Amino acid sequence: MSQELDKAYEHDKRVKKVFRLRIVYNKKGCIASDHCVLSDPYDFKLDDEFKAILIDGKEQEGPVKGIFVKEIETTEPHLAINAAKTCTPKVIAIIDMETGKRIAP
Repeated sequence: MSQELDKAYEHDKRVKKVFRLRIVYNKKGCIASDHCVLSDPYDFKLDDEFKAILIDGKEQEGPVKGIFVKEIETTEPHLAINAAKTCTPKVIAIIDMETGKRIAP
């Protein structure tokens, strides 16, 4: 991701802009490194096998199983973005719902 995109989503305490983001998570690819939980404990937690769970995520219907999606509104987009950036196997994607563009990883 370019520096320009990073700056667009930086946390600014003076501005309480609400970002509408979609988190897409492929649980099958998770290797239990726990980086997402450390980066964003509001959207991720660990299951009994230490794989990440997208809290309140809905599994997508279709032939590919294990893909979970959650739409959020947040004034702190850096949490979800950092979860995607620090994910070792890169199985988390963040999409800006206003533009439709993938912003992380």
